[in-house]
Amino acid sequence: MLRLSREIRFSLVSPDSIGAVESKNSWAGWPSTNAMVPALVLGCVIEGEPDSESGYLCDVSKIDGLLRSIATDLLIGHPQRFPTGELMIRGVCREFLKRWNHTSSLVSISLSTNPYLEFSIHVEQDMNLMADEDVTVHLTQQFEFSAAHRLHCSQLSDEKNRQLFGKCNNPAGHGHNYVLDITLSNQVENQTGAIVSLGEFEATVKELVIDRLDHQHLNHDVAYFADVNPTVENIAAAVFEWLDGHFGEATLERVRVYETPKTWAECTR
Repeated sequence: MLRLSREIRFSLVSPDSIGAVESKNSWAGWPSTNAMVPALVLGCVIEGEPDSESGYLCDVSKIDGLLRSIATDLLIGHPQRFPTGELMIRGVCREFLKRWNHTSSLVSISLSTNPYLEFSIHVEQDMNLMADEDVTVHLTQQFEFSAAHRLHCSQLSDEKNRQLFGKCNNPAGHGHNYVLDITLSNQVENQTGAIVSLGEFEATVKELVIDRLDHQHLNHDVAYFADVNPTVENIAAAVFEWLDGHFGEATLERVRVYETPKTWAECTR
């Protein structure tokens, strides 16, 4: 079984300003605009067995066409129908399943309303996406903090620490601009159209994580790491522990910590 991911990019322009130019899944997306309107990213993951001759799981132009038509018909044509990202991704997912005619199956579908906020639905085989109460939406919000740390294990000799951690064992420590992705899941609340209060979510992460870690030396200033080596793996585990159970009916699904753009660790439920 193989999986394939594809995304399109588009701007929420007035339907009258789309024009007749043939749509292309270019880097900037279509429709593009220099007007001050939301620019969105809509993507999906499908899975199945690739064609024995072409090697394709699916011709991506078919995915582009379907995602593009849904974006044009539902989102650009009637943006007022979906006042929240949760309602928007729910509507998109249902429409995708109605129109999808291929041997491969939909695994997940996602919508990024800005570079730091994503809504997604992970499709399960027994999930009835046509019933409101059965739809679980995942929300991923990005945060950031800056901190210093020294990688050092007190139970090891100084020489062993230097061999194991190299420059990261420098007694003075070193710093990172960490990026933090927090993912929650919940069913969409019909009255608000949301899975969680975004303001309360952000305030909780700020209080329990950002205020604790930002501009701190983790080894010296954060009690949790007094006897725990502050690797990116242990930071992810600590953040998950601090946040778990603090979002009401919403479930904490995942904490991902980027130490650098090339290195991340995540802790999942």
